[in-house]
Amino acid sequence: MRSYLVLTPPGGPEKDHRSTLFLADGFSWMALLFAWIWLIWHRLWLAGIIALVLQIGSVLLLGMSGFFLAGLLLGFAIHVLIALEGRNHYANSLARRGWTLESVISATDLRTAEEIYFSGLPQPETHPLPSSSDWANKAKQPSVSGWQGPALGLFDHGGR
Repeated sequence: MRSYLVLTPPGGPEKDHRSTLFLADGFSWMALLFAWIWLIWHRLWLAGIIALVLQIGSVLLLGMSGFFLAGLLLGFAIHVLIALEGRNHYANSLARRGWTLESVISATDLRTAEEIYFSGLPQPETHPLPSSSDWANKAKQPSVSGWQGPALGLFDHGGR
């Protein structure tokens, strides 16, 4: 089971909920492989620049004699930390931008999480269409003068 954070944009969700974001909480393989690129892609500018500078520092340590292991461990630690905590940082960043955390759902996959969330939302009321006999009965009613009477033109003011 995986946890999914359900976030809605500032000003509330759209009528069809297309802007509602389901963010899987937990480890990210893309963040592990491309740490600073993943951060920049998700508009986490400061964290992405810091990760890039630290990765450059780890590469410089790799080239120094006696610091190969330190450079290797620093680079690995940066990637693992971003892979584990990147999505949490992204969710917090969205919350600072005005997004609202609506719910946290545990599900096996994204589709199931969406079904669970949307099944709990109130359904819009559906009004049945009137039957044809109702239409026929309304047509037989006597005409009324004034604004409710039959109109001859675009603006019929009681036959005046």
